[in-house]
This record gives sequence, structure tokens and C-alpha cells, in this order.
Amino acid sequence: MRKALIYLLIFYTSISVKAQCESITLKQEFEMTQNIAIVHAKKIQGDSILVEVAKKWKGDSIGNFVKFERKEFNSEYFRLDTGKSYILFWFNGLSIDRCSRSSNFRYAHFEYELDLLYSKYKVENVLLYDSIQYQKNNIFQAGGQTFDVKKGKYAFYDIQTGSLKSFKDLPKDLSYRSKRRFYIIDKNVETAKHKYDVVFALVVDQKALNITRGLKKKILSSLYK
Repeated sequence: MRKALIYLLIFYTSISVKAQCESITLKQEFEMTQNIAIVHAKKIQGDSILVEVAKKWKGDSIGNFVKFERKEFNSEYFRLDTGKSYILFWFNGLSIDRCSRSSNFRYAHFEYELDLLYSKYKVENVLLYDSIQYQKNNIFQAGGQTFDVKKGKYAFYDIQTGSLKSFKDLPKDLSYRSKRRFYIIDKNVETAKHKYDVVFALVVDQKALNITRGLKKKILSSLYK
């Protein structure tokens, strides 16, 4: 067993030194990784950052709190910031491999697949886990403001498809660079059938969207169709 673990450690570590990442399946990464968990970064402690484990699939040797050296994580490939939540794949004593699926939890969309791979996962902190899920599924920002989809009547226009969509059907965040960008088009809009507190446009892109008069008119017109 010890030899097998050492082999996996060497194999997994070797991925990071290659110029390009090898393509492996989630199942393969699951099988070769020692710890897999959803964590919330709590606070800085000297040269380390303390995270709380909300849910874990693998990691019998880790407790509810784990401390990582900041220099190992804060790089051009990955960064841990307090107040944010992440899904992490790691080995004890090793830094996160840039080729792993570790990321800000907002950009990770394979939790269900992990549950299928290992149904005996454990939610370590129910309140924290529920809060993380709520933030991901209901909270968004636009125009420097924070909105809760549960606390308002909103309309969302998907720029890519040119159509109105419900919040849950909108494109997902892909990465720090290719993320969802919401734009306030108008407020207090009323049609014959609906009244909206705010109308938003959404695009998943690295660049900001130029809101022209023509685009604004097109979006508002779609509410009346």
C-alpha cells in the first residue's frame, strides 16, 4: 500500500513539471488524489492561510481545519484569498498542482459527478456548506452592486443566445478570466404581464460588454414578446 501511494505521489507530481498538462478524467484524478474537499478560506496566520473544510470526498487524515503555506498556493496559476470558497485536490505536504481541477468553487461545476464517484462523502459543516452553495447559486454582482436572485424580480438577457433566460439556465462561470459579467440595462420595467425590479444583460467573456443604445433597445423589446 505504501509503495502504491508513493508511486501515485510521483506520478501526480510529475504532471506539474511538464510544459503542458495531460488530459485526465475526473475519475482518474479522483483515484490518484489524497485529499478532495470544498473549503472556505478563513484567515491568514503568519505565512499560512487557514481554511475550513465544508465538505470532503477524500481526506481521512485531515481535520475540519487545514493550514497551507501561502507561498505554495499564491502563484500565477492559483491563489487562495480569505473569504472565498474553493474545491481543492491535493496531497499532504505538497502544493496544488496547476494541472489539477482545484479552483474557486464558483468556477467548478463537477460536484455532482464527484458525488457519483464517491457517495460516502461527508459534509463537515452544514451551515457553512449551505452558505457556500447559496452564494454560488443565488448571489451575483452588477454595476458595483450585489444582488440576490431570491430577493427581487429580475429579468436576464443572455447575449450569446440573444434570448431571455431564468437565472438557473444562464451560462456558468468558467474561470477567473472567462466569467459571467452582468450589466444593468434598466430598472422598474413593467410590461402587460410582468414587472421587473431590474433588467440585466449577461455575457461570459474576458472583455467588458459595450452597452449601446441599439443593444439596450433590443433587450428591452424582448420583454414584450
